[in-house]
Amino acid sequence: MEARETLGDPLDLALRRELQPGERVLWQGKPLPRVALGGFALWLFAVPWTAFSVFWTAMAYAGASSDMADDAGLLAYAFPLFGVPFILIGLGMMSVPFLPLIFARRMLFAVTDRRLLQLRLGRSSLITKSVDADRIGSMERREGRDGAGTLKVEIGSSIDSDGDRRTEHFNIGEVPQVMQVEDRVREMLELADRRRALSS
Repeated sequence: MEARETLGDPLDLALRRELQPGERVLWQGKPLPRVALGGFALWLFAVPWTAFSVFWTAMAYAGASSDMADDAGLLAYAFPLFGVPFILIGLGMMSVPFLPLIFARRMLFAVTDRRLLQLRLGRSSLITKSVDADRIGSMERREGRDGAGTLKVEIGSSIDSDGDRRTEHFNIGEVPQVMQVEDRVREMLELADRRRALSS
């Protein structure tokens, strides 16, 4: 039995361990590994940034390699290194649309009869976010033609230092058959109402 568990999905095993006694999973799923098309808008800034950074670094290296820089020795080659962080920042911005392909496998959403759960595997740790049923407010569902989409759940609000109200959300997505996820959240809320009625 233990051998089978060690071979299972670590996120699924983490979810089972996270459940409280008597808590049932109504739905669980992982985000779809899709390219975030909206992230390509950042390329309007990222491409010129990266191109200029590469150009500047190349010109600085060419200057360091010239005969005039021979007297400076190795110190002349330190100057082009200042451009490397800017190149890395540019490449990071250009990678944004592809990040869901990496993180989709490392994240799991779940709806239980008591709460919403998000589990994410970090490099060396498990990060868990939990929202009880009594904190759940309005929901906004965005659904594509294939039934996949996102579910944005309001979980509270607060007043910031400027006096403006800020609304907190729990975002599920992008997952297949998102309407079923919304149905399971509503089922959870109904079960929570029944428990409150029985306890009063």
